[in-house]
Amino acid sequence: MMNRDDQIDDAVLAILSALHAEAGDGRARSAGPGMSLAKLSKRVEQRMSTLRRHLSALENAEIVSVALNEDGTGRAALTPFGMAIFDALDESQAATA
Repeated sequence: MMNRDDQIDDAVLAILSALHAEAGDGRARSAGPGMSLAKLSKRVEQRMSTLRRHLSALENAEIVSVALNEDGTGRAALTPFGMAIFDALDESQAATA
């Protein structure tokens, strides 16, 4: 998840950004919290296997929650901890811009 310079991987940042944007979008609640894995995969332009690997690491860090269905579909959402981390990252990025 982190590269040699201790910076967040662009792929992980794209996932967090997409999930954060989805959390702020009130009309997206009809299918449940978070974003479908298929939609997230398309949004961040990552293959499902790559996306699932990143989500697994983020879930282990309690930044993202993932709900999987028996048919392999699922949804991912930022946890409250993940929202706080994203907001802090967003503020530090704005401060350095």
